[in-house]
Amino acid sequence: MEARYAWELSQNKDQQLAKELQEQCQLSPLLAQLLVQRGIDSVQAAKQYLDPQLAELHDPFELHDMQKAVDRIQAAVANGEKIVVYGDYDADGITSTAVMYETLDEVGAQVEFFIPNRFTDGYGPNLDEYQRLIDGGAQLIVTVDNGVSGAKEIEYANSRGVDVVITDHHELPAQLPEAAAIVHPKFPGSEYQGGDLSGVGVAFKTAWALTEEFPQEMLDLVAIGELADLVDVTGENRALITWGLKQLRQGMRPGLHQLVKLAKLNEDRLTDQDVGFGIAPRLNALGRIDDASEGVLLLTTMDDREGKEIAQEVENANQTRQQLVAKITDEALKQARSAENADRSTLVLLGHEWHQGVLGIVASRVVEETGKPTIVASVNDGDEIAKGSGRSRDGFDLFMALQKHRDLMTAFGGHAQACGMSFTIDQVDELRQALEQEAVEQGLFEAGSAKLELAAELGPDDINEDLYDQLQCLAPFGPGNPEPVFAIHADRINNVKTMGKAQEHLKFELRGQKRSAAVVAFGKAELAPLLLAGVPVTIAATVGVNEWRGKRTAQLMLKDIQTQGTAILDQRTRQLLPSMFTETGYYVAFDQTLRENIAGHVQGTVLSPQTAVKTDFKDQQVTIVDCPPSLEMLSSLWQNGGQPAMIRLLLWERNPVRFGLPTRQQFAVLYRFLRQYPKIANYRQQQPAMARSLQMPVEQLNWMITVFYEAKFVTINDGVLKLADHPDHVDLEQTKCYRQHAAHLQSDQVLLYSDTRTLRKYVADWLIVNE
Repeated sequence: MEARYAWELSQNKDQQLAKELQEQCQLSPLLAQLLVQRGIDSVQAAKQYLDPQLAELHDPFELHDMQKAVDRIQAAVANGEKIVVYGDYDADGITSTAVMYETLDEVGAQVEFFIPNRFTDGYGPNLDEYQRLIDGGAQLIVTVDNGVSGAKEIEYANSRGVDVVITDHHELPAQLPEAAAIVHPKFPGSEYQGGDLSGVGVAFKTAWALTEEFPQEMLDLVAIGELADLVDVTGENRALITWGLKQLRQGMRPGLHQLVKLAKLNEDRLTDQDVGFGIAPRLNALGRIDDASEGVLLLTTMDDREGKEIAQEVENANQTRQQLVAKITDEALKQARSAENADRSTLVLLGHEWHQGVLGIVASRVVEETGKPTIVASVNDGDEIAKGSGRSRDGFDLFMALQKHRDLMTAFGGHAQACGMSFTIDQVDELRQALEQEAVEQGLFEAGSAKLELAAELGPDDINEDLYDQLQCLAPFGPGNPEPVFAIHADRINNVKTMGKAQEHLKFELRGQKRSAAVVAFGKAELAPLLLAGVPVTIAATVGVNEWRGKRTAQLMLKDIQTQGTAILDQRTRQLLPSMFTETGYYVAFDQTLRENIAGHVQGTVLSPQTAVKTDFKDQQVTIVDCPPSLEMLSSLWQNGGQPAMIRLLLWERNPVRFGLPTRQQFAVLYRFLRQYPKIANYRQQQPAMARSLQMPVEQLNWMITVFYEAKFVTINDGVLKLADHPDHVDLEQTKCYRQHAAHLQSDQVLLYSDTRTLRKYVADWLIVNE
């Protein structure tokens, strides 16, 4: 296997500084070097990085319009005005809503919250919903994690005498809304120096300013929203997330506490990875499947029973989301791997009745599998408009590419790495052509594989719990502070197996000098047939930990892999089908009739064993169609020493051996029988009766008589079987018939009836011997 990414090993920088950090901060050499790689330039900076404090947080009033926002909200509270918190349906929006709603409720406001529906309301401000909320008595609308794109909605609110206070972090449009206040960290002319806050970060700062007290009890919500939204985790975000994780570990919110249990996470040791891959996806699932309002109730309820019930609803939505993603990803990848898309640099995949709430996740999975910028879209039966989500990779600005072709879409928005759009299905081909042209113009093909930066090279013996704990000192990980990825080489692997409910995940071990390191690859079960014990492998992986029944074990989380040697695929079959012959390459068939039958019906070249032994299979794909009469015939195919890239083992058997090798005692019993009946007329007709008398299958009896015939123990003339009068002494095991049957039996036992691992080891050993 070739690596999917272009690996780049980071160079060791400023060895003197690394040594100074190691000595004065009591760090391992590896950890000190990783800090230098991350731009730490002094001992003081290292100490601050390793132990972020809340004192580093910036004053919330440094944010644009914060005072205006506080004044307007406080006036609404004092006057008993009805306030509606207008949120969003993703994890950042849900936590933002919870923070603002909880804060306003605590200060005595008459407050409600509203979360738009992804499918009926769309993203951001919705004019119909603004009208409904105002008709329902809203006198002040406070947006969280949205609002800056709502110029017309806010204009409408103003016309109704309703003020809107915006708290948001998204890209600012050219036309800003005429809001009562816009609290935004990137407002032109007053950019916030505190860092790249997410929606919940801005809501938290507003809550802090509004109450004039630091709301530490809400840091758990901040950590979830910030990690879910993938904001830069340096600056004050590092402190917010670090202390938010500490708050999360307290389990103070009943709903979150129950959700953590359902996610099977260790609450006492919750990490940023647990939030990013365990908690945040579950909150996101609500908005993807149905109504995200339940997420706010989950986060804000203080009732244990209610928290448990809502947590189960969230878990159910997540399981539905997982099932949808698995099903649609499988269908999308089949399209992506079709002949039509094989030579494309970009992909536009269109499905029917695919659930629109998970299209972005599916697009990300396709990009991960193919390395190609991808749009995944769906159209419902009877509709002409398809809705889609796009995801990109390094080296291709998807927003810029599509921005030039807005005329092909009915709606469009996004940024360089992700976007959403709608288009009429009759435009799909033009959209595909446009993306391909943009790929050429942006030099996507010349850019090659996406880059993967490796922090250092390690060996299997280096992977332990102490290393994991050291690396956690660098957390939280995310944009601006990526989790270290290491290159780990092993000369051999062990215990390759799949796991999971649908056996969709992969696990194997890298063998070191002193110990083995476990490797886990989620969703990569298809790699299992390509991993062969004894074959050198190099992986790129992060260091994780597995906790089971109180025991913690370090493990590697696979990012990429490359192997040396031949991939050996066990595809044994009892029936040959046309679909098995669509691959290019060589097809070796031992049976002449079979060769004649498949010749002209395969994409590649059909070879006899005599031709195959003279063929150089280096870097080629070779399919062994049928089972050979002997193992030697199969092993001899590789005598040229050329290592194939892949060997597919179909090993169809026309005439499998139906009986084993008879014992000497069985031959002796047959001989005594023939001495009793030395002349048997109509021998063929008498075989069934003879077999019953001797208590053996007819096939075995016939074969044993053939051995006797070759040894000249018997003669057969005109259908008469006759025992020889004075046969010579002959070792029956040396007869050609006996040796062929023994070889055939051995071949069937090894090639047809052994397990996959044993079969692949046999073939791999032959390749090594002939190398």
